[in-house]
Amino acid sequence: MLAEHLQAHTGLLIFLLATLCAVGFRTSSMYHPHVIMTLLFTNLAQKVYRPKAPTSYLWLSGSLAFVLPILLTLLILATLGYLSFYPQWLGGLVLFLCLDIQHERRAKRIAILLKQQQKAAARQLVSVMVNRDVEKLSAMGICKACLDSLALRGIRHFYLVIVFYLIGGPLLALGYKLMLLCDHAWRSKMRPDASFIRPLQLTLAILEWLPVRGLVIVMALTQNLGKTLHYLKHYGQFYQPASSGWILTLFAASLNTQLAGPRFYQQQRFDNMRIGSDTPPESETISLMLRLLATMRWFFLCALCLCWLTVNVLTH
Repeated sequence: MLAEHLQAHTGLLIFLLATLCAVGFRTSSMYHPHVIMTLLFTNLAQKVYRPKAPTSYLWLSGSLAFVLPILLTLLILATLGYLSFYPQWLGGLVLFLCLDIQHERRAKRIAILLKQQQKAAARQLVSVMVNRDVEKLSAMGICKACLDSLALRGIRHFYLVIVFYLIGGPLLALGYKLMLLCDHAWRSKMRPDASFIRPLQLTLAILEWLPVRGLVIVMALTQNLGKTLHYLKHYGQFYQPASSGWILTLFAASLNTQLAGPRFYQQQRFDNMRIGSDTPPESETISLMLRLLATMRWFFLCALCLCWLTVNVLTH
């Protein structure tokens, strides 16, 4: 009887095991496959990106530069899954490799450095998390950059990966994750408004449109729904990109602080609105953010498990 129950819930067990391992075990970046893919995307951009080329060439080259490597990777994975004796476990391994909360450990260290007034060391750590210029950031600017990155990475590299895994399996989750890695690799080498990166950004915006808004509304129900909706009306809907505006609005309302604002890329200022009317963040706000992310993560996983078990009971 126990073996039958375990077999019936193999998918749930694999999902939980992969997720808990991703949360509890921090793999080293020295041997993680993401490093290889990031280097691949970076080298491709260096070879085909021409800043002064016509817009049509940049759109075409940018499209091919992220579509072809991702399609090849997904084709290899699909072939392995077809030949594998345990394709579900292979999918669980893919989910484990796609989930990422490494940025939380860096953020915790940044909070400690700011409390010790070591702003230079804090800037160096922030530069690993963000693609913007950080050399002239004040203590408040470091906090904002860290919190923005925590919010955006926390939603995209954990929750959205899980959502796409549940919707389309490991292939869709991996494809989305590779697009995130490609976006991060390219934005470290070029301005965010470059025509070369626009096809990738447009694809991500289409994929994220509904999942981001659904997640924000559901999470706001457990936090501060009224304030979140107020901020969405006055700030979030005008932020660019729109999905990032929704994510930052959720955490600005939940933490009662101000997020986002102008930033510099490649020594050029990019004006973007600030989200929230509360006081700017401090080092303590980073600690609050980390606790909030941990609480939301466990609540999200418990809710998913209950929904999964409920559906299985009703269908059997």
